[in-house]
Amino acid sequence: MDPSASITIDDSLWPLLQVRFPSAFTNSQQEQYLSRLLTYLRRGERYVGILDTHLLKNTTSEQRQRQADFIKEHEALFRSCSLGTAGIITSPLMALGARILIHLKPMPSPYYVASSLPAAVTWAAERLELAGLFGPAERVRRHFGLLAERRTG
Repeated sequence: MDPSASITIDDSLWPLLQVRFPSAFTNSQQEQYLSRLLTYLRRGERYVGILDTHLLKNTTSEQRQRQADFIKEHEALFRSCSLGTAGIITSPLMALGARILIHLKPMPSPYYVASSLPAAVTWAAERLELAGLFGPAERVRRHFGLLAERRTG
């Protein structure tokens, strides 16, 4: 594992929060990510997330358990702030695992498994619109060049 690889968080298109995962990460990097995520949740502002895991090869059982514990511990904050999360998962095996996990332990907010960034962005923009955040939704689409994909009706 490349020790310089880290989980990156980009809030430049807030209320879209983009998180990119490297091929692998340490427990310490995960804790830094979760701590930063908690600061966003504590703002009390509605947002939509995109988790880009297309490079991620696998996580340890300890990391998966820590993620589940974090979600459970902060479930009320997720319910009140998160408009949903689109996870970009390109590995069929990881996508199946994510769907099974979501089926067994539903997420506290809507979750979408996307196979590409454009699919994730389209879904995220629709979630923003459903919350009445039309300006941010248009800004997100424009940033990613997806204005033509806007659905009507």
